[in-house]
Amino acid sequence: MKTKKLEKTNFKNRNFINLESISLIIFFFAGILLNFKPAYDYTIIKVVFGYLFVLLLSTSYILEKKEFHFNYSILIIFLIFFSYILFSSFTAPFKYGSAFLLENYLLYFLIFVLSLNLEIKNEWIYYWLIAAFISSITGLFQYLGPRHYAISTFGNPNFFAGHIIMPICIGISLLFSKEFKKPQKFLTLFFVIICFITLILTRSRAAIVGFLFGISTIFFLINKNKKIKWLGYIILLLISVFLSKFIYKEFLTNIRYYIWTGTIKLIKQKPITGWGFGQFIFYYFYFRRRDYFLQSESTPVTNHAHNEYLEMLSEIGIIGILIFFIFIYIIVNKFFKSKELCGKNYKLEKNLIAGFVGGIFAVMVDNILSTNLRNPSTAMYFYFLLGILGSLRRNRAFHFNISKLLYSTTFFVSFLMIILTSYYRILPDVYLKRGIWAKDMGDYKKAIENYKVVCSLNPYNYTALYKLAFVYGEIGDYKNAERIYLYINNYVFPHFAKTDTNLGTVYLKIGDYEKALKYYLYAEWLNPYDKDVLCSISSIYLIYYNDVDKALKYLNKVLTIDPENRYANTVKSQLKKEGKIK
Repeated sequence: MKTKKLEKTNFKNRNFINLESISLIIFFFAGILLNFKPAYDYTIIKVVFGYLFVLLLSTSYILEKKEFHFNYSILIIFLIFFSYILFSSFTAPFKYGSAFLLENYLLYFLIFVLSLNLEIKNEWIYYWLIAAFISSITGLFQYLGPRHYAISTFGNPNFFAGHIIMPICIGISLLFSKEFKKPQKFLTLFFVIICFITLILTRSRAAIVGFLFGISTIFFLINKNKKIKWLGYIILLLISVFLSKFIYKEFLTNIRYYIWTGTIKLIKQKPITGWGFGQFIFYYFYFRRRDYFLQSESTPVTNHAHNEYLEMLSEIGIIGILIFFIFIYIIVNKFFKSKELCGKNYKLEKNLIAGFVGGIFAVMVDNILSTNLRNPSTAMYFYFLLGILGSLRRNRAFHFNISKLLYSTTFFVSFLMIILTSYYRILPDVYLKRGIWAKDMGDYKKAIENYKVVCSLNPYNYTALYKLAFVYGEIGDYKNAERIYLYINNYVFPHFAKTDTNLGTVYLKIGDYEKALKYYLYAEWLNPYDKDVLCSISSIYLIYYNDVDKALKYLNKVLTIDPENRYANTVKSQLKKEGKIK
C-alpha cells in the first residue's frame, strides 16, 4: 500500500513539473516566436501568451501547494512601486491612455511575483536559448532577403535587439560554466554567435552598446582578479571616450536630440510627480521643438521619448523613477558584493547569475536610447530575470493558505486579462488592420465598416477614429468627418496627428472659411513648417478676406522653406502682375 501511495504521489509531482514546464515553453517559445500579422499591432499576441504563462504557473503552484517565499525588502519596494504606478494611473487626466500601459505593466508585475518562487533549472534556460536562436535564424533570413531587415517576430528591429541581448548574455555566461561539457559549450557558442550576428544586423546601436555593458558586467562578476575586473570597464570607458566626438556629431543630427529637448521641457513643468502614467503622448506636443518637423524622420505624432528614463520622468516624475531604481538596486546589489553569488536554497554557479545580472544591465543601458522596457517583447523577460534574481534572496514564506490566496488571485487576474486583452485590444486591432487594407484597396465602404467596429469596441481608439474621419472626408461626407474630428479633439486626443489640418480642409470644403482659418492656424502652431497648411492659410487670407499683406506673409514663409514651391511662386507672380505687390 505504501509503495502504491508513493508511486501515486510521484505521478502527481510529475504532473506539477509538466504544468510548470508547459508554462515555461509557452513563455519562451510562443511568447517569443509567435506574432499576429492580421492585427494592426501584431506583437500584441505576446501579451496574451504572457498572461497564459502566469495562469498556468499559478495553477502549478496551487496544485503543488507551494508556499510563497520572499525577501522582505524586495517585496516592500515592489509593492511601493506597484502602488505608485496605480496611483499615477488613476489620477492621470487621460485614463484610457494609462489603462493601456497599465495592462502591460500588470503583466510584468505578475511575472515578477511568480518568478520569485520559480526554481532555476537548466531546462528553461535551454528553452530561452533555443527560442532566441530560432528567432535569430528568422531575422537572419529576413536580412538576406530582398528587404534587408532583421525584425524576426518582433515587428521592429529595436524590439528584437532589445530582447536578444538578454539570452546572449546568459549564453556567454554559460560558456564559463564548469558544469557544461565541451559539446554543450560548442553548441551554446554556436547559438551565441548566430544571435550576435543577428543583433548586429538589426543595426540597433542602443542594443549593441547595452550588450557591451552587459558583457563587461559579466566579466566583472566572474573574474576573481580585481585588476582584470576593472580593466574591462576601463577599456570600455576609453572606447566610449574615443567614439564620443563621432557619437555627439551624429546625435545632434539624430531625431532623438529634438525629441529629448522637448521631453526635458515637459519634465521641467512637473518634475516631482510627472504628468501621469502613460500620459507622455498626450502632452509632449505642447513642448515639442517646432524645428523637429524639419527632420526627415519627423512624424505627426511622437509616441515615445526614445529614452525610457526621460519618459518615466515625464510621466511619474522624480519620485517614481527613484522608486524604480531603488527597486532594481535592492535586487541586484547583493550580487556585486557576494563572493558565492548563490542563495540559501540553490547551489548555482556564480557565472550563470552573472549572466542574469549582465542581461539586466544590458537592457537598462539599451533603454537610454530606446523604450523597450514598455514593450512586452523585452519587458516580460526583464522582469522575469529580476524575479529570478530575487528568488535567490528569499528568506521568508507565507503560510500556504495565504500563498494559495495569492496564487488564486494571479490566476483569476490573468484569466480575466486574457479575455479583456483579446476582446478590447486584439479584436479591435484585427478590424483596424482590415480597415487599412480595404482603404488601401480603394474599398471605402468596407473600410468604414471595419473602422466602425473598432470604435464600437473601443470609443477611445484615436487611430481608428482618425482613419474613419479621413475616409469620410475622402468620399465627401464632410458632416461625419467634422463630427469625428471634433470628437477626437475635444474628448479623446487634443490636436492628434493632423486633425486640425483636416478640420480646416473640411470647413474649407463646406464654405465655412472662418472655422477653416481657425483650425489651419492651430495646425500652423503645431507645425510651422507644413507647406500645405501655410499655402491654405495664404489662400484664405487672399481670396476670402482680401488681405494681401497676410497672404504675402505666409507665401514668403513657404518660399523660405521651399524656394521652388510652385503654388507660392505662381501666386506671387500673379500678385505682381496685378500690381498688388512690388
